[in-house]
Amino acid sequence: MLRNKGLSEKVLLLGVDGMDPRFTKRLVNEGKLPNVKKLIERGACRDDLVLLGANPTITPPMWATLATGAYPMTHGIMDYNLSAEDDKDITLGAFSSRFLKAQPLWNVTAESGKKTLVMHWPGGSFPPTSDSENLITIDGSSPGACCAWSSVRDLDMLYVASTKATKPSYMPLSIVTTDVEGDEDLKFVLPPTSGNGKSPEAKEKLQHYQQWYKEFINVEGYQPDKSFVVDNIVKDPKGLMWFLADFPTGCSISPIAPAHDWEFEIPADAKEFMIITFYGKVMRQALILKNEQGVYDKVVIYKDKKTSEPIAVLENDVFTGVYDTVPSANGEEKVYRNMRLLKIAEDGSYVRIWASRGMSCEDDSVWFPKSLFKEVVDRFGPPQPTSQMSGNDKDLILKCNNEQWIKAADWQSKVMHYMIEEKGVEVIFSHMHNVDLQSHNYMKYMKNRDTSRYDESEVVKFAEATYKVTDDYLGSFMHLLDEGWSILLFSDHALISAEEEAVSLGDNTGVCMNPFKEWGYTVLKKDENGKELYEIDWSKTKAIMTRSNSIYINLKGRDPYGIVDPADKYELEEEIITKLYGYIHPKTGKRIIALALHNKDAVLLGLGGPMGSDIVFVVHESYVEDHGAGLSTAWGYNDTSLSPIFIAAGQGIKENFRTDRYIREVDVAPTAAVLLGVDFPDKCEGAPAYQIFSENM
Repeated sequence: MLRNKGLSEKVLLLGVDGMDPRFTKRLVNEGKLPNVKKLIERGACRDDLVLLGANPTITPPMWATLATGAYPMTHGIMDYNLSAEDDKDITLGAFSSRFLKAQPLWNVTAESGKKTLVMHWPGGSFPPTSDSENLITIDGSSPGACCAWSSVRDLDMLYVASTKATKPSYMPLSIVTTDVEGDEDLKFVLPPTSGNGKSPEAKEKLQHYQQWYKEFINVEGYQPDKSFVVDNIVKDPKGLMWFLADFPTGCSISPIAPAHDWEFEIPADAKEFMIITFYGKVMRQALILKNEQGVYDKVVIYKDKKTSEPIAVLENDVFTGVYDTVPSANGEEKVYRNMRLLKIAEDGSYVRIWASRGMSCEDDSVWFPKSLFKEVVDRFGPPQPTSQMSGNDKDLILKCNNEQWIKAADWQSKVMHYMIEEKGVEVIFSHMHNVDLQSHNYMKYMKNRDTSRYDESEVVKFAEATYKVTDDYLGSFMHLLDEGWSILLFSDHALISAEEEAVSLGDNTGVCMNPFKEWGYTVLKKDENGKELYEIDWSKTKAIMTRSNSIYINLKGRDPYGIVDPADKYELEEEIITKLYGYIHPKTGKRIIALALHNKDAVLLGLGGPMGSDIVFVVHESYVEDHGAGLSTAWGYNDTSLSPIFIAAGQGIKENFRTDRYIREVDVAPTAAVLLGVDFPDKCEGAPAYQIFSENM
């Protein structure tokens, strides 16, 4: 309920996933983020811009903490993935509100009579848990841009046509740079969580959980991404985060030939090639055309050789939005994607085209109310695609990924303004994911590595481009400071470039084998030929290391396959913790673990209690790549850190004020509640940052 008038009638919470206070301050001091600078000058923050973050330093639990003012052990979203209770080698994507056990502030504001928008908040907002007519919720079901996973229908692709190619070919996840000549033999690039060898029983168990998960989420029309329910075994010594900067994209290669057998008139000197898309199931025909000077400089894509209306006209090096269709259960589904003609030979002998993911123009499954989807799409177009692709390629980062985020940020800003101006929204909880997703693409290469294609100084420019998109996005809301709004800018965590080579400990995608296999705690099954399967042998396994920072003892009486007697549990934990502290990096000769705690002690980090693991560990900052496994106070190379950011400005906030207080991640929700004069969420563990308010409390 409304407790008092509050300090502000309207509050905009601007969350930017992955925004780093340390790197931000560097760019502000260099004059590269004018809108952030304006927000600092007109508002209040620490001099270092730090928000003291909670743990683990990864998306769903931290966004849930920001929303509820509670630590993960209280709100229940403990990590990016949660372990299935009876099968801890199965992980479940933790983005859904079905896992949230604490009240989010948006329920409080909506039920207090405040018209409230929750804009793609990836920690407990999807699906909404309040029936209030004042609550509007858009997505929140995944990371990335709005609807990035719920509406995706096709993969990121590189389309290459070349006179060197002898036959058409297609392979998803097959290339890590755009330097494809056309005569390559495309091969699938295995991510570090992949491996052959699962028993029929393991496959059946996984399918059971995938079906259970869909029924558990229980949202009409919503199909969970397959990556949300997995039984990954991580053998790679560096893990997925290290791999992300070289994440492959799909490729289609086609020969080039003189155009023939077209059923409508085309230029006599046109050349043709084929585009293979939609998991190899859809073929599109394309023409390479000359300009008036006789130079080939344009590609036109058609559905087939019969249909004269083009799907896309691609000018050289021009970013282009494209509508197409893909097969669906109901016939054909309209999709939107971005494309760019990256290279075309003047003689028409070579073409290189990048294409983003194909996004559904019809999927309203994560919109509440659903009618809002069509209303928004009719005015601003469909949600914009964004990508996870190799950051070791300048064209993919700056000409493709960054351009997508410019469009995604503009689309989201327009939607939010529309909701303010046309729907009377007074409170907005918003999330923008560009810094996190883009940084994953190149963060490793912010320091020179053996596999670097660019000097680290060039990669820093990639990061500067990302932050410029963020600054422009923030700038679109600065006028609200003069219209009676309060603005809170914050992030959930940041990302660091590891000083050393990363380790796989704390890989959030599954069960990590190193060093538990070597120490004999985790044992894999073997087939009849003695070959190891990617499957836990629970009859011989004493403990597993899984997710960002969790270790579970395989305990009798608690776990279905338990072999460790409860009387021996504490001593086994002590043995493991002692070994962890003695685990030395082979190159540096220094410890890899920063901290390891029993469950009872992990309450200090907000990670203990009944929902916590038996042991919680944190990796030393020197070996954490990107985020997740390190403490929120960790620092990395090139002014990177894991800390979230916090700046507040506008109505009810002191102007040009610096506080010495460490404002914590759990303090954001109660701070916003005081500004609005509403109750704290029911399980809030934080306190309002009263030092930054313009009036004494």
